[in-house]
Amino acid sequence: MVWLCLMDISFNKNVMKKHALLTVSVIIGLLLTSHAQQYIRIDTSFYSAILNEEKMVDVYIPGDYYQNPGQQYAVIYFLHGAGGNHNSGVQPAMHYYLQHFQDTTITSPPAIFVCMDGSCLPYKGSFYVNSVLYGDYEDYVMQDVIGFIQSGFRVINDKAFRFICGVSMGGSGTAWLSVNYPEMFRAAFPYIGFLSVTDTTMNNWRNLVYLENGSYNLNYNAGPMTQLFFTGCGAFSPNLNIPPYYIEIPFDTLGNWVDTVLTKWDTFDCSRYVKELPDANELSWFLGCGTLDVMCTYPTYQVFMDSLDFYGIDYDTCFFPGDHILHTPTWKAGMHWMDSIINQSFIIHVDVNNLSDPTIQASLFPNPADESCQLTFTLDQPASVRVDILNASGGIVRKSDLGIQSSGEHTKHLDIRNLASGIYICKLQAGDQTVVMRLIKL
Repeated sequence: MVWLCLMDISFNKNVMKKHALLTVSVIIGLLLTSHAQQYIRIDTSFYSAILNEEKMVDVYIPGDYYQNPGQQYAVIYFLHGAGGNHNSGVQPAMHYYLQHFQDTTITSPPAIFVCMDGSCLPYKGSFYVNSVLYGDYEDYVMQDVIGFIQSGFRVINDKAFRFICGVSMGGSGTAWLSVNYPEMFRAAFPYIGFLSVTDTTMNNWRNLVYLENGSYNLNYNAGPMTQLFFTGCGAFSPNLNIPPYYIEIPFDTLGNWVDTVLTKWDTFDCSRYVKELPDANELSWFLGCGTLDVMCTYPTYQVFMDSLDFYGIDYDTCFFPGDHILHTPTWKAGMHWMDSIINQSFIIHVDVNNLSDPTIQASLFPNPADESCQLTFTLDQPASVRVDILNASGGIVRKSDLGIQSSGEHTKHLDIRNLASGIYICKLQAGDQTVVMRLIKL
C-alpha cells in the first residue's frame, strides 16, 4: 500500500436535521499495479437520533467516486471488536479493496465500506444489541447508520447490494443483526464472534475470569478477560438495579450457574433463529474463526453450523488453527467471497445472462487503459457477435454489433477515449454465450 496524502477538511454540514461542525480526514490510497486511486477514506460524524448523540463513522468510497456521479454502489457495513471504534476498520477495509482490484474476474465496482462506531461506556462496547445499560445499539445500526449512509452516499437501496461483516464483538453483532433482519442483508461474514451460548464456551469464560480474579467474586479491573466478560454481561444481562457494575453475572460467587441469567443470555443465541432464515440465495453466510481461540468462540460456530445444516441452509467456511486474531488469509478469503456475491448482484442488476460455462475465450489488453484496448476472443463455431460497454449501473455507454463471425480467433479495437475514468463492464455476447470482463478506464 502506498499512501498518497492525508488532508483535514473542516466544513459546516446539515446532517440528519442537526447542524454540526464536522472534521473530515480524507486518506487516498493507490494501487501499486495501476495509477488509479484505490479508495478515499472519509472520517466524519453524524447525529444518532436513537442514541441522542454524535457518533463517528469512517466511510471508504472508491477512488473514482466523484468522477462518476451517476454510478451507484453496493455497501459493506463493518462492525469492530470490543475496545475499538470506527477507526478499527482501517485494515479490514484495505484488505477488501486490495482483494477487489487484484481479482480480474470481478466486473462490478468496489463497494462502499462503512466502519461505524459501536463503542460505549461503561465497558468496552455495545455488542450491537439493544441494552438498558448501553443504549439501543441494534436500532442505531439498523436505522441511524444505514439511514445516514443511504441519504448521504450513492448506495443502492436494495438488500441485494447490502452486506455486513465484523470481527470479535463485531462478529457477534454481525450474526445477531443478520438473523434478526434477514430481509436487510444479502450476505453476512461473522468473524471470531460469539454466535451461540454453549456449555463449552461458557465454562471456558468462567475459568478465564476465575484465573484473573482468584475467585468467582469478580472485579472489573482484574484483567482484560474480566473486562470483556463484563462487556458481554452489559449487553446480554444488564440490570440497572445492581450497582456498582449494573450487570447480572451468569454464575454466583461459588461458581454455580444462575439459570435466570443464563436464560437471558440464551435470548441472544443466534442458532435459535436459524429456522426463520431464508436460503443462501437470499442470505449467504461465510464463517471464519480460529479453532484454538482462547476465548473459545469456535464451539459457538459448530453449534451455529449444526442449526444451518439441520434447516438445509448452505454456507461457506474458513477456519484456521489459531487464536483470537485477525488472521489475514481467512479475512481475505471472506472479503473475496463477499466481493464475488456483490459481483453476482451487479451481474443480475445489469441483466447479464447465460454466464454458466461459456465456451468463449476472451481477454482485454491493456487493462487498465487510457485511450484504447484490444478485445481478443476465440469462437469454437460461427456466431453472431455483439460487444457492449456498460457502466456499473447497467447503462450501455458503447455498443457494437459485429455480425456473424467465423470460428477461430478475432481481435476488436475498442476506442475508449471519450469515456470518463472509472470501472466499466465489457460484455461480449456470441450466440447464446456471454462473457463479462472488467474494464478500467484511466
